[in-house]
Formats: sequence, structure tokens, C-alpha cells
Amino acid sequence: MAGTLSARVAVASNAAFYGQISVALPLTLAASGATKAQIALFFAVSALVAASLNLVAGPALRRRGSPWWGPSVCGLVAAAGALAVPVSAPSPAMYPAGAAMMTMTLIFPHYISLAGGSGTPGPARLVGRMRRIFVVGFMAGLALASAGGLVQSLGGDVGPLWIAAALALVNGLIPLAQTARRAAPEQPREPGRGLRPHGTMLTCVLAVLLLRGADSVRLVYLPLFVVGQGLSGTVVALLFLASVAAEIPLLGPITALADRIGSRRAIVLTAGVGALSFALIVAGGGVPLLIVSQLLYAVFAAGFQSVGMVLLSDVLAGDLGAGADVYTGMVQVGAVFGVVAPLLVPGYSARIFLLGAAFCVASMLLLTAIRRRLPQHGTGLLGR
Repeated sequence: MAGTLSARVAVASNAAFYGQISVALPLTLAASGATKAQIALFFAVSALVAASLNLVAGPALRRRGSPWWGPSVCGLVAAAGALAVPVSAPSPAMYPAGAAMMTMTLIFPHYISLAGGSGTPGPARLVGRMRRIFVVGFMAGLALASAGGLVQSLGGDVGPLWIAAALALVNGLIPLAQTARRAAPEQPREPGRGLRPHGTMLTCVLAVLLLRGADSVRLVYLPLFVVGQGLSGTVVALLFLASVAAEIPLLGPITALADRIGSRRAIVLTAGVGALSFALIVAGGGVPLLIVSQLLYAVFAAGFQSVGMVLLSDVLAGDLGAGADVYTGMVQVGAVFGVVAPLLVPGYSARIFLLGAAFCVASMLLLTAIRRRLPQHGTGLLGR
């Protein structure tokens, strides 16, 4: 990712934004009086908007060489949305405010595109290195969410999403120092290197959608489940913090394994660990078992969120930049499954997480059924 300090800060602050809203956003909506159906609709609308942005605006910006003003506009729009959500919820105005926040989903693929031209040992390790920066930023966001909650509990006048707005603003200002930085121009495809057969491509896309659905179940409903058990929002932040902290040492081995055995096999293995993590939440046992489940979840998150992007680049004939766009768009569509499906379960009981386990198992079965080899990013064979 060009190794520049500003790019690293941009990725880290983008991640901190997500870390902060992962706790603050669902709890802010619930505190506003929004119903379970309204919260689900909010996240579903936001996910669909994010998917549209990444499948349309993302490729358009990449064709222009990923200009500096793209992430700048995204950060400023997201900051306005973060400030608007608390004052508009639970009215219908919260939906466009949430949609505005989703412009932040274009920023990480922007820096993936900038990184595409640098020489690296393998695509999974390239994404893994960027993911490591992202995880550190996410942890900082969780810490900020916890600190903001503490200040509020002490009577401080700090809006729950003010921190998110400030982080989005940082992302909007950083590119002003990078006005000359552009991604390498897209290389024309080699003859015969088109998309993989449609059946293989659709299977991989559906598998990623299901894994994102599982991730969304945990992201949206774990905070609500924990608070429903009588625990505080600080416990939610600590659980998320434990998970993302465990990701950091796991990213290197998992991405190296993916470059060696193939993205498909690596995703199958990590999805199995994800299913186990959800099963432990359902089994119960209080905070200790919740902590164990989130430590296992770190394996799933490290694998899915780094190798998943490589898997889609493989079925797109090895174009990592295109894989980043499609991955980011498709995981937003997959998020809708994870938000809407739990509406079938009354309240916020542990049974919601059976859906997360089911999504993981279904993804494993789909990817296991693929018999065709997938090409490695650049050369060779990645999936076996």
C-alpha cells in the first residue's frame, strides 16, 4: 500500500470508525426507541446502499486511477451521516443518514487498489498486511466506544456517534495530502483469462455472502444479546476487543496458509471454526464461554475477511483490485441475510446464533462441492 504513513493512518482511522460504530450504532438505535424490525431495516438498507456503491462507484473510481478526492468525499459524507443518525432515530430520516455513513465502505478498497502494483509474496499476505493495520484501527475504535460509554455514564455530554463522525472526518482530510497519489493503471487481461465458469463464480460469491451473513449476525445481534442478558455495553466492547486483538497474531499464519493450500480450502477451514464459535454462544455458560467463543471467532474473522477477498479475485481471473470491489459489495449484500434472518427468532435470545452457525456450515458445503481449480493471483494454481 505504497508504505506511506498517510495511507496507513487512513486505513487505521477507517477501521476505527467501524470499531466505534459496531458498538455505538446498534445501541444508539435501541436507545432511541427503535424496534427490532426498524433496527433490522436500518442495517439492511445501509448494506444494500453500500453494495450499490461498491459495485458501481468503486469500479468507476478505480477506472479513473483511484483519485484522491474519492475517499475525501466519502469521509465528509459519512461524517454528516454519523451526526444525523442520533438526532433522526427512530424516524424514517435515520435510513438516509445511515446510508450516508456507508460511503466509508469505499475507502478500504481504494487503498487495496493503490497496493495492487507493489511486489508481495502472495495476494493473501498482501491483503493480510493491510488487514493487520485495519485490525489495530478497529481495536482503537472499540476502545473509543468503551471510553465514550464511560464518559456518558458519568454524565458527560458526548454523543455516541460524535467519535465516529470525527474519525470519518479524518478519512476525508487525509487524502488532501495525497493529491498526486494514483493507483497503477489497470492491465489488460491476457487472452483466455476471462471470468471463471459461471457455476464456480456464483458458488464462491454465494459462499462469501453466507459468511458475511454469519458475520452480520454477530456484529448486530451480539451487542443486543449481551445487553439483554443484563451486561453493559462495556462488556460488548471488551468481547469485540478480545476477538480483534487475537486476529493480529493469526493473520500471518492464516494468510500464508491460504497462499500455500489455496483460498478455497483456507475459507472452508476458517468457516468451520466460525460455526464452532457460534455454537458456543448458543451453549451458554456466561461471560467466560462468551470470551472463548470470541477468541475462536478471531480465526474465522481473520480468514474470512482477508482470504475471502482473494477467493473472489481468483474467480475474477486474478484481478485483486476488482476482487476488492466485488468482495466489498457482495459482503454488504450478505449482511442483509444476517440482519433479516434473526427476525424469525423472538427477542434477542441465544437461538439467533444458530443462524450464524448454519450460514458457516452452508458456505463450507458450497466450497467443498467445487471441483474446479482456481487460478492464483498472477500465476500458478491457488485452489486445489
